[in-house]
This record gives sequence, C-alpha cells and structure tokens, in this order.
Amino acid sequence: MNTLPEDFFQAPLDFKKFEIFKTEEEETFLTFMGVTYPLRGSEFVKLLNHLHYSLNEFFPSKGIVHEIIDNLDMHATLYAPVKPVYYRFAKLENVVYIDLGNTKFEVVEITGDNYRVITNPPVKFVRSKIQRAIGAPDIKGLAKDLRLLMKYIPFKAEEDFILFASWLLSCMNTEGGYPPLFLIGEQGSAKSTTTEFIKDLLDDSTVPLRNLSKSMKNLMIAASNDFILCYDNISKITDKQSDNICKLATGAGFTTRTLYTTTEETQLTCKRPTIINTISFIPTRQDLLDRSVIVKLNFIKPEERKTVKELKESWKKDRTLIFGALCNAVSAALKNYDQVDEEKLPRMADFAKWIIAAEEQLPWNKGLFLETLQNSRANTVDDTIDAEPVAIAILKLMADSDSWHGTASELLDKLEDCINQKKNKYPNWPKLPNQLSRKLGRVSAFLREKGVQVEKGHSGNRFIDISNLNPEVPENNQNPAGMDVNEKRMQDVRETLPVTPQLPETINSYEKEAKNNESHTLVETELVSDETDF
Repeated sequence: MNTLPEDFFQAPLDFKKFEIFKTEEEETFLTFMGVTYPLRGSEFVKLLNHLHYSLNEFFPSKGIVHEIIDNLDMHATLYAPVKPVYYRFAKLENVVYIDLGNTKFEVVEITGDNYRVITNPPVKFVRSKIQRAIGAPDIKGLAKDLRLLMKYIPFKAEEDFILFASWLLSCMNTEGGYPPLFLIGEQGSAKSTTTEFIKDLLDDSTVPLRNLSKSMKNLMIAASNDFILCYDNISKITDKQSDNICKLATGAGFTTRTLYTTTEETQLTCKRPTIINTISFIPTRQDLLDRSVIVKLNFIKPEERKTVKELKESWKKDRTLIFGALCNAVSAALKNYDQVDEEKLPRMADFAKWIIAAEEQLPWNKGLFLETLQNSRANTVDDTIDAEPVAIAILKLMADSDSWHGTASELLDKLEDCINQKKNKYPNWPKLPNQLSRKLGRVSAFLREKGVQVEKGHSGNRFIDISNLNPEVPENNQNPAGMDVNEKRMQDVRETLPVTPQLPETINSYEKEAKNNESHTLVETELVSDETDF
C-alpha cells in the first residue's frame, strides 16, 4: 500500500490495506512506500505526522497518533504474519541483498550468475537514524580491481591484503559468524582512515568510529543501529569486553526490563562484524583469538602522505569498481559454496568456506587464502604465547621432558623455578593454584599447537597431566638452519603457487587505470557519541 486514504485519521482502520507484520521476537513493523518502520519507533511517529499534515495542513494531536499506533500494533501482535527483518545485508534462498540506503529504496541483488540493482526486494530492510546511503557497484568491476585497495591502505605484506579483502567479503555473508578484524599498526599507519573507507564502501553511517562500550547493553544498542561496528584506538580489552565481542561475532541476545513496566522485557538480538584499531594490542584470550582476523599496516612515510581531499577524490573513482569486484566474488561464492570440501576447513569454518568458494573471482591463486589463514594463525599463536608467562614456563618445563604429573600446587612451584627471577616482571603471574588452573584453561589450546598437551582431571581427580607430543617432522619439510619458521612457511607457499605481483608495481598500475574511471560522490562521515539508553 503506497498511499493512505483521505479519511485515514478519522475512520476505523482497515488493516487489510496495510502491510504489517511481526518478527519471532514479536516486534511489530509496517512497510510503507518500500520502507519498513518499527511501529513503536520514533520514525513511524514522524511519518504519521507528515502524512496528516499533507492531508489536512495541520499536525495531528498526540492522542490520535498513539491511538493509530496502538491499534496497528495490537493487530500485528495478534494476527500479522511472522517475517524476519534485516539491516543492510540479507540472504534469502541463495540470493544476497544489499540495501543501498538511498531515497529510491534501491537494493543490490546478487545471485550465483550475476548481480543487479532492483527495487521492492522480497526481504524486509529496516533503517536507523544514523544510516547513510552507499553508492551502487560498477558492473565493470573485476577481481583485479580489489587491488585498488592498495592505493589507500598500507598493507604490511601481501598476506595482509589477502586477509583484509577476505574479511570484507565475509561481511556480505549473513550465515555463519563475522570474524572480528584487528587492524594493527603504529601511529601514522592510516588505521582510522582505513576504517572510514570500509564504512563508506559497505555501511556508511554518521558514526564511523566508536568507543568500545563496557556493557553488553550499550554494545547491543549500537549493533541495533549500525551494521559494521568500528572501535578506534583500543589499547586494552577487558575479559568482559572480549566475551561481548565474541558473542556479537556469532550472534548475541540481550534482555532488559521495558520502561514503565514491572516484569516485561525488551529483547535485542544481533550478529555484527566488528573492527578494532590498535597500535600493538593482539587478543590473548583463546575464544577471541580463534574468531579474529589480524591485519598489519605499515607506517606511511611523510613524502608518501596525501591530504584527505586528495584521497577522497581518488576514492570516489575507485570505490564503485572495488564494490563491483566484491559483488562478483559474492556471486562466485553463492555458486560454488556447496562444492567446497568441508573436511579440510580450519577454525572459523564458515568464514573459510565462503572465501574458498569465492576464490575464482578473487585476485590471487586458488588455495593461497587457506595457506595465508593458517600461517596467520601460527604467527598469532606464537605472539600470544610470548605474552603469556605461564605458557612460556610450561614450554621450558617440557623442553627436556616427555611428561609431568602432579597437582596444581606442585605445578605452580615447578613453573616458578622455570621462570626463575623473571616472574617478578609479570604482574599477572598466578599466586594461587586455582589461579594457575584457570590460566591453563586459557592457554591449553595454544600449547597443544606447540606440541604440549595439558589435561586436567575430572570428578574429584585434582591431578594435572602434561605430555610432550613431539610430532615428527617429515624429512622433506625440515627447516633449513638459520631460517625463521614463519619465513619457511611462506617459502613453501611460494614454491607451490605463482608469486603475486609486488605491492608497489600493483599500486602504480592501478593509479594509471584509476584516471579513466567515473566519478562518484563520497559521503563524508562525522563522529558522534554512541551513549544512549532505553
């Protein structure tokens, strides 16, 4: 229903004339002229006031507006069909939809064959106050155009570009989880600028950068209004914040008491991609690390820096091609997803399967993504162990032993001997056996990847068993003397796959191509506070 009857505000409502529905959580919505509004939201109140003024040339009383909303809400709760609602991205019957957020209510429809811009999609999108429109993709975008990102983002290595482009693609897959992205680089490595480019590319809003909330309530409120949540200049993440980010990555629910009621609850459920900019912080908790993608950025030399105006003018020309290349990759993922061998998938299986399915439309050789992901995880495990003194002490303990058996109290004494005087340098060193036991639970998975198995007894068995797995290294895979382990891993990858062009050559070639691309408007972003409440 695209128009309202002239007697809408006076006559009893004919509910058949309105497209109203509810979600499984019994939130009620109405779709009017292609836009879906929460019936209890402030935007629907504004719509009613606007419509009344256009019909009568004066605004309605609050009583009339609330009576209409109450009637529509009650009918929707009792009789309306149940439909899901989406924010920015949706997937229905192997088709991906992207809400461009413009006044024409255009949506990108991506199938396993192609993509196009349509109106009136079969899915229900809701928009928040902070959402801004994003430009449509260029149908000429090809896989190689993803390397245009290198003109704006100073990746430390080719592997960082592969992980970054893969993470962008994962944002367009609503099934499975969204791995948090950690952008790590020193001051002057364009971390905040990179984040703003991501927002402009896939989910522009008036709040491009946020402060990391301490409470789950504020985090869920932010996630209800924004699709990609970006947290800037983070130097520390508490255990509680780490847990909240993990919940948001795989889908979280939150309930709180509804205002002006005694027992009723308001429910919030969200699953969102997150970006965390940091100079040096790497997640050390196993659950967050297992879900994260780590991308490192280089410092930009003063002579290579450009003004914001120069960057934005160039970005306008390249953004639509990059977006088009991503849409092509999504199309390939939809086509090939069911053919991916699930037995060979690593951790973050949904993320890995989606990227592997899209590799025929990505600017690197098939198989290189999986090698890069595995190498990145190995590096991150090493960094995490280096930051955890308990793990370092256990590796020292097992360096010349095949096994160890004893209580947590005995193990704590042994580990203190291994760490020797250095334990005074670690303020988080466990002082009691139960603290050590909790530490072991967090580092056991990392130690297992280093060849050390830690097992704690159950059902009254208070003993701890540590065993040295000592995996045998194949003769043809031994590390040459003096070669760094990570360097050896990437050498093995390059020996089996063609070498990707070096970054500087790629950047220069695309700077020349960018001059021929069409210009599009880049929406400027502004920083506002995300503090809000019910």
